[in-house]
Amino acid sequence: MTMPQDTKSVVAVVLAGGSSDDALAVQAGVEAKALLPLAGKPMGSYVLEALRASSLVSACIYVGETTPAVAALATHCVPAGRTLADSLALGLGAALTEVKEGQRLLVVTADLPWLNTEALDHFISASPSADLVYPIISQAVAKEQFPQQKRTYVRLKEGKFTGGNLILLKSQIIPSLLPFINRVYHSRKNPFALAALVGFSVLVKFLLGRASLSELEQRVGQMLAAPVQAFVTPFASLGADVDKPSHLEAEFKQPLSEV
Repeated sequence: MTMPQDTKSVVAVVLAGGSSDDALAVQAGVEAKALLPLAGKPMGSYVLEALRASSLVSACIYVGETTPAVAALATHCVPAGRTLADSLALGLGAALTEVKEGQRLLVVTADLPWLNTEALDHFISASPSADLVYPIISQAVAKEQFPQQKRTYVRLKEGKFTGGNLILLKSQIIPSLLPFINRVYHSRKNPFALAALVGFSVLVKFLLGRASLSELEQRVGQMLAAPVQAFVTPFASLGADVDKPSHLEAEFKQPLSEV
């Protein structure tokens, strides 16, 4: 039986895993950072609400610790894995049961409380059709929209950028993506291992700020054996996350509803 094609909508996977010893989780007394209470509800619920409000999202898979209120916003909930790669594999596995022919998968972290449907719909609808698309935000846009949030920026030929907390992908890239994520995860604290992973020539250009977006896209595409493309988004909320206690004081002076 042939499944109907659906090339415009996506199935979303919300990564809400995390250890109970995370600084924010400990401070709030919750089992995971995604359950941090903000304005009366868990942080992860803001992401789920934005996804549910989008006509371009057909299903939401939530990966991690949950509550009855959070679970009610998701299509399916699955436990988090031991590592990021494990959680991603579990989430994508559950998402594939919901995917129709032609649909892509949207992976998003649960620590984006300012995420809104307008930003989501723009990313989904305006992104190129590469097998994997990753949003990046220019320094100017990030500082204009979230002036109090400190971000790490990478200097490229095209300017300074910070990364978003989402990826858009086609199901055929999953077999090569999961081992790649696992390799990056295990190499994240070893500069030599990371250099070997991306290639020393690319790494040197990257460190000197001489690498271009196209060079990085080409190198990652080679490692995944699939087309990869960065997408410059005008919505800084795709990367405005909460990952340390200081964000609670610096960022939440600005009401969630104002962004």
